[in-house]
Amino acid sequence: MLYGNFTARQNLDFFAKLGGKTRLTKADYYALLRKVGLQDEAFEKKLKTFSKGMRQKVGLAIALAKDADNMLLDEPTSGLDPQAAAELVALLKEQKREGKAILMCTHDIFRAKELADEVGIMKQGHMVKRLTRKEFLEEDMEKLYLEYIGQHDLMN
Repeated sequence: MLYGNFTARQNLDFFAKLGGKTRLTKADYYALLRKVGLQDEAFEKKLKTFSKGMRQKVGLAIALAKDADNMLLDEPTSGLDPQAAAELVALLKEQKREGKAILMCTHDIFRAKELADEVGIMKQGHMVKRLTRKEFLEEDMEKLYLEYIGQHDLMN
């Protein structure tokens, strides 16, 4: 949960310090905000004026600032335009190359296919299907997803 009365930089500073990153400078924060694609003019604006996509970018900058080995992302492409979503995917691929583990909850089958080493399909809070990268690349993920959530009749 981000703070609407804080600026993007203040949110980043607050949560980074909460995560033990006490030596980051204003320049470091600005570099992180640029890395996630936030416009420079937004760095010192309050989050309550931001679009959903802009808030998503601040949240991602916070995750990057913490430099954790694991990232938990909930619908990270939600609210992003196609260009911003593509930039996010490139950034997540970079994190993977650096050895970071990423657990991402998404309805975006195409992004999951692009990024995932494993895919799980959830229904009512339970894992109903788990696939390796090789398996899900060979499958029609949309059809498989609809089959497992009980809407396979829609495909016929």
